[in-house]
Amino acid sequence: NRVCQLAAGLPLEEALTQLKFCDIKNADLVAKVLKRTSNLADIRHGLQMSQLEVAECFTTKGMMLKRIKIMGRGRNGIMHHKFSHIRVVLREIDFKLKIYQAHTIGQKKKWLQHKIRAERDGNEARRKREEVEKLMKRQEEKKSRSEEKKK
Repeated sequence: NRVCQLAAGLPLEEALTQLKFCDIKNADLVAKVLKRTSNLADIRHGLQMSQLEVAECFTTKGMMLKRIKIMGRGRNGIMHHKFSHIRVVLREIDFKLKIYQAHTIGQKKKWLQHKIRAERDGNEARRKREEVEKLMKRQEEKKSRSEEKKK
């Protein structure tokens, strides 16, 4: 849960950077989950990584499997395989609020640059998505024309 608390409240790119250099046990696993959720946000809502922040990130206890631990001299014990659930909620960054809440000029400048980068990434992704849709429509039109010629 310490790893999740580290990532919560940060912009997604910064959270991934922090987790990359974190020495805590499951930091790479949490980073992988954050990347997956950002990919889902891109697919479903068209939001890029620079436009997202980690709103919530926490873990809860999952099921626990008991296994036999065989030891020397004919003894045995119980081994516990512990599992956990992780919940990650990403939200779009409200840049106007972040800029307003920033205390120093340096922080305001940082959030303004982040906003510009996020808008640029969003526009670029939108253009790529539109281009792919155009190509898919052309492909379908060619396919329908070739089927009509065959008839």
